[in-house]
Amino acid sequence: MKTSLKILPLILSSIIVLLGIVLVGGSIFLSKFLEEKTQEDLTYFQSIKMLVNTNFDSAAERQLKETNLREDHHHISIYYESDFSPLLPLTRDTLDWAMERNGELFGELDEQNLDIIVFENDADMGQLSDLKNISGFYSEFERLLGIIYYNKESILAGEELALYRFQKNILHEYTHYAFERKIDQTKADDSTLYPVWFHEGIAEYIGNDKIRVEHSYFQDVPLEKLTTHDQWQKARFRDKANVYEQSYFAVKFLVNQYGEDSLNELIESVGRTKDFEKSLLELTGMTLPEFELALKSHYLK
Repeated sequence: MKTSLKILPLILSSIIVLLGIVLVGGSIFLSKFLEEKTQEDLTYFQSIKMLVNTNFDSAAERQLKETNLREDHHHISIYYESDFSPLLPLTRDTLDWAMERNGELFGELDEQNLDIIVFENDADMGQLSDLKNISGFYSEFERLLGIIYYNKESILAGEELALYRFQKNILHEYTHYAFERKIDQTKADDSTLYPVWFHEGIAEYIGNDKIRVEHSYFQDVPLEKLTTHDQWQKARFRDKANVYEQSYFAVKFLVNQYGEDSLNELIESVGRTKDFEKSLLELTGMTLPEFELALKSHYLK
C-alpha cells in the first residue's frame, strides 16, 4: 500500500510533464500552420484567438475602429473619417458591383463579416500594413480590407481616371476576400496552394471589369518566381517589371482560351489535387513553362 502511494506522485508528475510537452508541441504546430495559411507572423496567443474567432483585431485596428465613424452595408462594416462621407454612396455602389461580379465568377459564397478601413494617405495606412507603394490591402487573418482614396474632388466630379482608380481599388481588394471564401468551399481549403500571381491576377481581372486593358511592355518575371508572398514583394520592385499587369494577362489568357468558368474549374481542381501545376496541366494540357510560352506568344501577336 505504501509503495503504491509513493508511485502515485511519480505517475501524476509524469502525466503533467507529458501534457506540457504536448501543449508546447501543439502550440508550435498551430502557430506554424496558421502562419503558412495566413502568411502572417503570429504569436501563440494570436493563433488561439484566430482559431476561436476566425478573425483577429490588432491594437491599431481596434483604435482606428473606435475613433472612426462606421456604416454597415450588407456583411461589411466601413470605418471612415468624416471627410470621406461624400464618397460613401459611391463606395456602397462599388461594393454592390464587387459582390455581384464575384458572385457571377465564383457562384454563391458564404459571406462572412468583413471590415473596411478607409485611409486618406499612405502614412495612415502604414498603421495596419507594412507593404510599400500600395493603394489597398486585404488581410484574411484580420478579415480586414484597407483602401486609400486620392483626389476626392476629382472622384466626386466623375473624372474618369480618378473614378477608375478608386473603384478598381475596392473591386480588387474585395475580390481577394471573395476568393478566400471560394477557397473555403474546396476540399483542401488552403489558399497557399494557389500561387500569388493567380490570387493577384483574379483580383486584377475583376478590378478591371468593364475596362479594356492594353498590353504594354514589361519585363516578365517567371511565374514560378511569383508563387510566394516574399517572391511577389521582391518582384514588385524589380526594374521594368509589372507583376500586377503580368498576372492580369495570365488570368485573362485563361479566360480567353477556356472561358470564365475555367477559373472556377481550376480552383476546384486544386482543392482536389492540392497541386496547382497539376491542375493547370489537366485544364490546359500545358505545363507551367508551356503555359508561359503560349501566353507570351498570344500577346506578342
